[in-house]
Amino acid sequence: MIKRSPWRTAGLATVGLSVIIALAPATQSVAAPSTGAETAVSSTQDQELRPIAGRYIVTLAGATAPDGTFLASGSTSAISALIASAGGTVVNNLSRQIGVLTVQSASPLFAKVLSASPLVDSVGNDFAVRMYENPAPEPSADPLEPQQWDMRQIRTEQAHATTQAGLPSVDVGVLDSGIDGRHPDFQKGGVSNVDCARGRNSLAALPPGVAIGTPDPCTDNQYHGTHVAGTIGARANGIGMVGVAPNVTLVPVKVCDTTGYCYASPVVDGITYSGDMKFDVINMSFFVDDNEFQESTEFKCASDPIQRTFRHAVERAIQYARSQGVTPVAALGNSDQDLAHPVDASGQPISNECEVVPAETQGVIGTSSLGPASEKAFYSNYGVGMNDVSAPGGSGSSGNCATTILSTFPGGGYICIQGTSMASPHAAGVAALIVSQFGRLGPDGDMKMPPQSVEALLQSTSVDIGLPGYDECFGHGRIDALRAVTGDTSQAYDPTAPSCPEYAE
Repeated sequence: MIKRSPWRTAGLATVGLSVIIALAPATQSVAAPSTGAETAVSSTQDQELRPIAGRYIVTLAGATAPDGTFLASGSTSAISALIASAGGTVVNNLSRQIGVLTVQSASPLFAKVLSASPLVDSVGNDFAVRMYENPAPEPSADPLEPQQWDMRQIRTEQAHATTQAGLPSVDVGVLDSGIDGRHPDFQKGGVSNVDCARGRNSLAALPPGVAIGTPDPCTDNQYHGTHVAGTIGARANGIGMVGVAPNVTLVPVKVCDTTGYCYASPVVDGITYSGDMKFDVINMSFFVDDNEFQESTEFKCASDPIQRTFRHAVERAIQYARSQGVTPVAALGNSDQDLAHPVDASGQPISNECEVVPAETQGVIGTSSLGPASEKAFYSNYGVGMNDVSAPGGSGSSGNCATTILSTFPGGGYICIQGTSMASPHAAGVAALIVSQFGRLGPDGDMKMPPQSVEALLQSTSVDIGLPGYDECFGHGRIDALRAVTGDTSQAYDPTAPSCPEYAE
């Protein structure tokens, strides 16, 4: 793991948001009807942080035990009495795993009362943020594997020929809007590699009427989660496309609803659940960006009590998940920001007490985006200490499958879109191949590999591009599935990759 800024303590992760770059309709034939996810966001007010009335996230005082679980400073009875005396009711209890409670209270003094207690580390409103989303292209009926320039760039076909293309015992959690588990490209021999039974609707912890959409994790509330899942694990079944790791198991964890809102407490719940289930890899392609600073939550600031509490909660969730063997992967974001030296809309520096999460979370593999020529995508965030690896995410014109990422769309279709949201699942897929190849089979029949070992191999087998060695634009380099599954850590440099224009800034 790249050393992070010295002012950070452990790891901090974000409100669950997915980013989709605006794309015009594709010219191919339509295979599935509109899902209603094509409504563009236009109101700046809708894009701001939206607290949920009467709902709070509470992080308890205490410390993490050697086994990764949380030891609260106070007894269970003392904490329960405190919550009750302040007029609260616990609606989601993650105290054993990470020392976090989601609490409902109608009392206007609830936060003040709890903040004064030595049993509590911090307290803040639960909240939602509007994801930045524009019309998706129409799904295609006849995508072809040759259109998958992204897979050729990271040599997945050669990797599949060398190994088993992943093992079903390797689980990849997709924290997103759900997965269309009935899509034919997840089927082989009449069986889907999407595990609906172990899927989770983390939105269930919210008050009734807040989250809009179906609770079924195997029904995508939008299309983003299905697109991400296809990149990771679409089956090699003669239908459509093939993912990076087509034989692994995909598990949907729903944290975003139909209207494009993602929520703080479900993100915390989803990451913690991933640790409980001991998933091998999780992908977090949720992000808020491409708007003016202070009008979004791209940068979560420790000085803001709401955002600080969320950061504390997700930091603990990431730590817990890693302690249970989970390798977390996340998108760096689409603001073309140097995350080591970010600036606001007027060009003024953003304080180091603000950071992007989960991309900048210690223990999370931050992934930047590449175009077809291995160039840095024009929109991709980057930065020394934040950018771990780079992966294909697309860098082209709307709906052009030659320059953007082809993947699955709910209802049996396919679309081509771009973003670091598309780069991250490529890295998650290669991480899953690494666990499949080098993990240890446990007595429970599950493959196990320490996250730090997965991360080290993913980085050391990447192909160096740009400036020799680790650099701000590409991190440790372009991921390479073949080198990863063969454990080839020899030095490799691709001189044909374009130089990064940000070097001159």
